Amino acid sequence: MKNEYFVSPQWLNEHLHDENVVIVDASAPMPTQSIDYQQLWLEEHIPGAQFFDLDKVANLQTNLPHMLPEPEIFRQAVNKMGISENHLVVIYDQGNMFSAPRAWWTFKVFGAHHIRILEGGLQGWQQSGYSTESGKVARSPEVFNVQFTPEKVCSQAQILAALHNNVPVQFIDARAEERFQAKAPEPRPGLRMGHLPGAKNVPWTALMDNGLYKSVEEITAIFRKQGVNLDQPIITSCGSGMTAAVLVLGLDMIGHKEVKLYDGSWAEWGADDSFPLEK
Repeated sequence: MKNEYFVSPQWLNEHLHDENVVIVDASAPMPTQSIDYQQLWLEEHIPGAQFFDLDKVANLQTNLPHMLPEPEIFRQAVNKMGISENHLVVIYDQGNMFSAPRAWWTFKVFGAHHIRILEGGLQGWQQSGYSTESGKVARSPEVFNVQFTPEKVCSQAQILAALHNNVPVQFIDARAEERFQAKAPEPRPGLRMGHLPGAKNVPWTALMDNGLYKSVEEITAIFRKQGVNLDQPIITSCGSGMTAAVLVLGLDMIGHKEVKLYDGSWAEWGADDSFPLEK
């Protein structure tokens, strides 16, 4: 096994039929895309991989996209997928690392003990010469004992409180620099342009090199170059809570564990004219 975060296609191929290994396709479209990844999964996936729909295993009582579900909703979904908290869950996406970290974070928040991301995703698997299959995948139901850690999740009210009370916390925004600086419009209609007051910008793509995370040394240097104090608490955000998880994983890799993710992110903050922003 590569380390506590990733597995290689070779490792997964060697352990494909291990009883304790469960493979999950967590591909999700970018806000400018209208791709049905569940249909693509049905047509082609790593053998035994199930589809974890981040937009359906979510809080559907809000109009915000893919918000973290209630613990019971998550538990029911993964029980049906035959996943317990003790399984080794290997998550992949289509290969760009856009959504796999969000699924990693979701499983982690609800108490999964062993989570890995497949390096290179489905593309890396195929490029390594390994076979795929099509059709639905069924596993015997399991019981996932949820241990929810709400302290890893940040709400709009907590952001406002931090701003009003000058709490020593840093906001880090994973959106592209042009959106962060209000030089490019938001892909979701009706949102204001700008960023949280005092936020630093670390675009999620800066941590990537051909769909793989850069080294711990490189990631550390990137955060420091953007003025991030790695000794202070951090709240990450992005457009809708998806790529904010890319930063959470990157920070975890370099040993910074005191991180919250603002789930509503700019989809929530940018929609309300009463909230302060900077450009």
